[in-house]
Amino acid sequence: MIKRQSVFIIVLSVLFVLMLIAYFALIRPLTDDPKDTETKPLETAEGEATTYGKYYLMFPQIERAKIQSIEVHNEHGEYKFVRNGTGESNFVIEGHENLSYDETLFSQLVVSAGYSMAPEKVTESPTKKELEDYGFTGKNASKANYTITSTSGESHTVIIGKKIISGGGYYAMLEGRKTVYIIGTGLEETILKPIEALLSPVLTAGVETTSYYLIDKFTIKHKGEDFLVCRKLSSDELSEMETTALAKSIAVFPAEYSLSMMYDTTLQALCCYTGESVASAVINEEALAKFGLTEPAYTVSYEYGGAKITLNASEKTEDGYYYVSTSLFKTIIKVPAADFEFLEWELMTWIDEAIFSMNITFIKDISVNTADFSEMFRFNHFPNETPNLVVVGDNCGQIDDVANFREFYKTLLLTAYEGEAPDDDSIISEKNHILSFKVRTNGGNETEYSFYRYSTRRALVTVNGSGKFYVLVDAAQKIASDAQKVTKGEPVDAYDKN
Repeated sequence: MIKRQSVFIIVLSVLFVLMLIAYFALIRPLTDDPKDTETKPLETAEGEATTYGKYYLMFPQIERAKIQSIEVHNEHGEYKFVRNGTGESNFVIEGHENLSYDETLFSQLVVSAGYSMAPEKVTESPTKKELEDYGFTGKNASKANYTITSTSGESHTVIIGKKIISGGGYYAMLEGRKTVYIIGTGLEETILKPIEALLSPVLTAGVETTSYYLIDKFTIKHKGEDFLVCRKLSSDELSEMETTALAKSIAVFPAEYSLSMMYDTTLQALCCYTGESVASAVINEEALAKFGLTEPAYTVSYEYGGAKITLNASEKTEDGYYYVSTSLFKTIIKVPAADFEFLEWELMTWIDEAIFSMNITFIKDISVNTADFSEMFRFNHFPNETPNLVVVGDNCGQIDDVANFREFYKTLLLTAYEGEAPDDDSIISEKNHILSFKVRTNGGNETEYSFYRYSTRRALVTVNGSGKFYVLVDAAQKIASDAQKVTKGEPVDAYDKN
């Protein structure tokens, strides 16, 4: 009986405790009058402020409009943003005034530096050991601090200590005050980052995409040696060439060639190019060595508006990037290899594959010569008459079927380079000669194209004595064959193999 009573009393006691917990946890909060609850304001020391009465501010907030400068020191180095003008956005990086920076990250820096919110104080009188434990003194002391100065001259320096054990903040102190605070992790995106993280990775600028054709002296070097050199033709040269083009560039090294559309595409992409990230805000021996630029694998240079821009590129990295230094901003930019694939293009990619391309109305005469055939075709143009072209051969006389002759002319236009020929001067010899044809324009310009066999299927083509590319031997033989057919009145089909 006594045992039953004891159990009953224990059960009643447990129920009472549970009801008490329920009352204070659930019912009491619902019946309390909010007006009866008062939040005790934070106690602040001299120079401190609070935000919403809940968090400490190491110093009153300095808004962007009232910031004169923010100077940052950390393990990566130091940098300083200074106001340059009266507008809120008029800030430059001291010593790097020509560099652009990420506006979003700069706004975060302004907040992190100017709004010194601290959820709590750790202590107002730290011991020497605590100062060392929190990362302010000793051999493992943090190197991070920043100084914010207002337009009125008020200045505050915040020293950043170690990260707290939970990872949710950092210990911090205001220079001149003993108090140790805990601040948030927002500074990790700005104050603790190197200057490169805040910069915009701009590699080239200043050229409008609609004006890319004004770029002159475009040059690519491989290991310091010229690979491709191009130049813009003057208006006088364009007039002499009797072309309808308003602007044109040609290759002048390794020989004089017309350029392919890939040249225009590359220049347009280079006009205002931004890479992936800034690898180094300075160009010095250490940075050049670190990013493989002491002896650049590639050099790209060009002129625009009287200024010369030089880009030096490293070898492609294993993870698919180039490091490229720019003379325009004196920085090193990390560039995706896909954006700069032109660095590894073969020479043939840059050159127009058509060995000859000109409107027939500009032609005065064409001579064709082989070992057993020679003819000079002279043109008379009558723009407003029918027929508008009369062709007379020195040996065969007037060509009656002008349409058939135009097929032969089309054969010339369709003859295309196939690839790069061996660099062997011995190829250019009389014994290897297959064919030459010379074109003279109405303005008197002469260009001679010669074909020299160097294998069973390939023939080197020279233009005015110089050449780097080959065509198939069949293509050279077709020119010779079609020229003879025209003189005999035999039908020519430019698309037939022979």
